Amino acid sequence: MKSNYKNTGIVIFDFQDYTVNVRRANRKDEKIMVYSEETKKELDSILNAFEGYIDGQNFFDVVYSRKAGYLWVAVDDPRAQAPEQITEPEDLLYLLFNDIVNDVVAPRQSTSLTESSGLTEQETAEVRSRVTAILETIPDNADEYLDYLDGFIQDYQERHLAGAE
Repeated sequence: MKSNYKNTGIVIFDFQDYTVNVRRANRKDEKIMVYSEETKKELDSILNAFEGYIDGQNFFDVVYSRKAGYLWVAVDDPRAQAPEQITEPEDLLYLLFNDIVNDVVAPRQSTSLTESSGLTEQETAEVRSRVTAILETIPDNADEYLDYLDGFIQDYQERHLAGAE
């Protein structure tokens, strides 16, 4: 960083090189926290529980970026939509519940449903059965997530009933 200018004894400090080296050193040690520790732990527990479901899908994946956190990526047609950033556990649950509903309502070849449809009683029971089996494997927050599922189904029905009118 310091150099003896043409062996004259004049010491020159190279600020540009120093800045580059400091930035590199800081980048190596830098931990980017996209989530609080509690949120990251909660997201990880949800992802662990849904791992088999996610791995079995050819339509989407959930990936992690140090800079952006978890991203929901449509992989059947990546040009169809940009990755969706997951900022909190409810975002992840919403996306997973919605995908499971889509599996039940309209088994498909892509991530997009062509027509909206409310859930029948049988479909509602099937969605609850699939999701409950997964959520019960989460040691903490399973009851909270089941309540969120109830709210999701109610909201789903209301959105699709309003769309049918």
